[in-house]
Amino acid sequence: MRIKITFEHKKGVFIPFDYQYAIQQWIYQVLSAADKDLATHLHDSGYTFEGKSFKLFSFGQWTCFPYTPVPKKGMWFNHTQSSLMVSFLLPEQISTFVSGLFKDQSHTFYFKGEKAVPVITSHIEIMPEPIFSDGMATYKIITGARISVGQDGQEYPQYKGPEHEDYDFLFIQNLVNKHRSSLLYKGEPTKEYTIGMQLFDPIKTQMVTVPKEGNLIKMKGYKFAFELNAPAEIHKTLYYAGSGEESSLGMGWVEIWV
Repeated sequence: MRIKITFEHKKGVFIPFDYQYAIQQWIYQVLSAADKDLATHLHDSGYTFEGKSFKLFSFGQWTCFPYTPVPKKGMWFNHTQSSLMVSFLLPEQISTFVSGLFKDQSHTFYFKGEKAVPVITSHIEIMPEPIFSDGMATYKIITGARISVGQDGQEYPQYKGPEHEDYDFLFIQNLVNKHRSSLLYKGEPTKEYTIGMQLFDPIKTQMVTVPKEGNLIKMKGYKFAFELNAPAEIHKTLYYAGSGEESSLGMGWVEIWV
């Protein structure tokens, strides 16, 4: 399920580029107000497969038109409305419940060193589902995707870019594991399907700074278009759960490229 959330706010509010953590925490807060167990599950553990945890939701760019960019800092929203796309990889009956939770919400976003931004969710629109089918489809990563791999002798995972020789394998492995962790997984024989991908130039980078364990962490992601040959259920997982890691922080949001 993808929903488009329309915010009402004052004209001329300033939104820093590093708004992702604030959005993530707001989503958890909305879920927690109605279903604390669901919110706690998503926040603390997510859905697991072979010891790996996946939150299975993502969000796109916070947009407003017109807006004025401030290089390396953020955006002035020159309108009283802005919008955000949020998606969840959930069964239909749960998706309907979740989408209703975002209606008529009021919230104040706080950003370090900037004025608070009070908003009201004035409109919620459930977006129509694309037709997912086996085979090729082309996507564009809108917010940088992150891929990591554990290495002997390294305390923390090492993040890899598209230049890494195993990047496509790591990207696909992450996607398949996401699918198998989800409530939609019914034992489809994805191992019998040769999943492949091809990346297209240009490849761009994106830096996002988020607070973690009392520190500010800079995260680097990669944006590019790519073609994916996969079963329909893998295309659906990609579209709703996002690509790569840290999707619940808005990383790896994809759009179908036509």
